[in-house]
Amino acid sequence: MTNLENLVPDQYGYIWLKKTFTIPDKLKDQNLGAYFGRISLADETYINGAYIGGKGHFPDHEFSAWNTARFYTIPKKILRDGENEIFIKIWVNGEGSIVSNPFISTVKTAEKAAAKEDFWNSKINLIFSFAMLIIAAYHLMLYFKNKEEKDNLIFALLNIFSALYLCVFFYDNLPLDFGEKVSFLIFQKIFSNSMPFFLAYMITSFISSFVHAKEYKAIKIIRRILLIAPVVIILFAPNYRSLRSMRWTFMMIIPQMIYILFIIIKALIRKEKDASILLLGFSPLFATFLIDIIVHNILKNYSFPYIISIGWQIVIISLLFILANRFVNSKKQVEYLNKNLENKVEERTKALSESNAKLSETNSKLESTNNQLTEAKRKADRDMKLAMNVQNAFFNPSLPHFKNWDLVYTFKPAAGVSGDLYDFFHDSKDLQGLGLFDVSGHGIASGLVTMLAKTVIDKKFREGNNQSLSKIMSEIDKQIKEDKGDIENYLTGILLRINDNKIEFINAGHPTAFVRTAKNGKCHPIEVKDYSKRNSIIGVNTLDKDFTTLKFSMQKGDSLILYTDCLNESVNKKGEAFGEERIIQAFEDSGIGSAKSKLDYILSRFYKFTEGTEIKDDLTVIVLQYIP
Repeated sequence: MTNLENLVPDQYGYIWLKKTFTIPDKLKDQNLGAYFGRISLADETYINGAYIGGKGHFPDHEFSAWNTARFYTIPKKILRDGENEIFIKIWVNGEGSIVSNPFISTVKTAEKAAAKEDFWNSKINLIFSFAMLIIAAYHLMLYFKNKEEKDNLIFALLNIFSALYLCVFFYDNLPLDFGEKVSFLIFQKIFSNSMPFFLAYMITSFISSFVHAKEYKAIKIIRRILLIAPVVIILFAPNYRSLRSMRWTFMMIIPQMIYILFIIIKALIRKEKDASILLLGFSPLFATFLIDIIVHNILKNYSFPYIISIGWQIVIISLLFILANRFVNSKKQVEYLNKNLENKVEERTKALSESNAKLSETNSKLESTNNQLTEAKRKADRDMKLAMNVQNAFFNPSLPHFKNWDLVYTFKPAAGVSGDLYDFFHDSKDLQGLGLFDVSGHGIASGLVTMLAKTVIDKKFREGNNQSLSKIMSEIDKQIKEDKGDIENYLTGILLRINDNKIEFINAGHPTAFVRTAKNGKCHPIEVKDYSKRNSIIGVNTLDKDFTTLKFSMQKGDSLILYTDCLNESVNKKGEAFGEERIIQAFEDSGIGSAKSKLDYILSRFYKFTEGTEIKDDLTVIVLQYIP
């Protein structure tokens, strides 16, 4: 008889059940036993108006005895020869039922039926809980001996929470008056409704720790929310009927179960040995859960006891053996290491001695090599210093104050000899032209090409007074190709020829030069608009072409800036290049002062931008200003 709560208003109140019976001759003149199975929530039973027993508590001290099999002795003195009446008063509150098939028989038969049902539904869980507490105590002891073994702590807590949850099935067998001392609503909130969420959380934690799964912070937060949120909702239930209506909260266990399967499947994919053992260990729980669903929800056989607790006990025992096996294997490994430690030490000592001997030999060789490298470096430094001195003799000319022109420059090699090349062509105080070139590569080779190129450029420019600037650049290109032979270095560069305020200009693959007009302080690039007519680099045998020349005039206060690629390609801490846009902005912001003030301003902006980074290339910047 199920769903008795539907027989009373608001599913709350008392139900009286009446049944008449006559006693067969074979049972007359003796005490009889009444077996009623399990009754929810509480009952009082009467035979012919005489009280024969009851389980649980009615209000105001309501407490359920739902899992206790009812067995009551019927004294023969209250029985009648004819028709007898049974009255059962049942307290229902959101639920009410009589499970199993009641009967009246001999005291022994009825008592045996009740004892059997009580064992499988109640006492077996009491035994299991006691065993779990012992297991928990043992693993807590193991944890406190070695706190790095978190599996022992989690497994101990898992057993404690399991034992607390199972007390829902056997509390009526404990020597406590729950109706008087403990609130039924609070008991159900904590043990029956909240504890499953703690169990799900601890199971997930144990499996995650056991297979060494990496648990991300977001997953941990979600799991804790799935633990705390339903428990808080349950604890605020105002009465038992409201609490029963909150069964939907158990849906929040499903994500934890899905995550458990995910962890195990992922571990199986990684072919971890512990994963298959763990899956086998949990299989009894899945099997008994499926059986309970089929028997109670599909077949509606309520007299059959719930066996999921037995399945969980098998899981606990399986996990106990798994952890014990892991402990034994660790202990064997320690014993093996202790037993073979002396041999290992001897082997390692011998190997170490051999390694030391080899190391000494290697150190001797390294010392000899280091001496050779030191001598080689000394010679290389000497050669580099000689090359620097030779190159410095070519550069850093002492310039006169030119008529109509204000000329300043900076030249800072990154290290040793430089690949940058500059030259100023003049007759006394008349500035006739200038050149800025950059040789590819670094080191002595590029430095030698630099000095070679300077000689060629100076000679060809001075010999080409009656030639076009394009012809002079072509002659320079041709001569450099011949003189450097198979050396792969090439040059980029700018060559200017000056006649009063008129400028002839060639850019051979070099960074863009800019002119700043004094009238409005704006900068403009000096470049060929048609990209196909732009000049190629210098000194490459496969490239032979005429050089395009640009011609323009300078007005009073106008200025030019020429530079090598160190200025525009150097980067700051973020990896951003100084770039042409910043050069233009700095040149425009440099004001109407002298060429030196403009150069100083641009360099200050450059060094502030690259502060904290290494300047890895040679830096040359020339500023030329027309001052008639």
